[in-house]
Amino acid sequence: MKYLRISIIVFLIWGMASSCEKFKDLEFVRVAGINLDNLGFQKSIVRMTLAYYNPNGFNLKLKDANFDLFFDDTQVGHSIQDTMIMIPAKDTFYFPVKLEVNMENVFKNALGALMNKEVTIKASGNCKVGKGGVFLPFPIKCETKQPLSFF
Repeated sequence: MKYLRISIIVFLIWGMASSCEKFKDLEFVRVAGINLDNLGFQKSIVRMTLAYYNPNGFNLKLKDANFDLFFDDTQVGHSIQDTMIMIPAKDTFYFPVKLEVNMENVFKNALGALMNKEVTIKASGNCKVGKGGVFLPFPIKCETKQPLSFF
């Protein structure tokens, strides 16, 4: 009888563990929009909208995003996002970002960007993604090459 109980408990635990879906990473899609709020020589405020895709078959929530923005491997900005964002299942969602940009570092890279006609934009940091009140740390890593067309 004791072995029957242990077998049933093991079977139930195995069944519950195997029924849980594995969490798939959110996929960076594109930069959907950029707006300049406050332009200054030392610091500027930039609002960006990032598009991500949720490949999971369930809704998620994103909170407490904190990341740095890099242009060609030079840190130019920082963002702290404390708003809760609802992420729909198997759909693209938009993540609004308010960035404080250090214009000194942008100006340092301006000549190199003009010479290359293309700049690598990279974001690196972390946030919390969860469901049902349970949030796990999730790394923010996205990189894109953006052509510059001034002329």
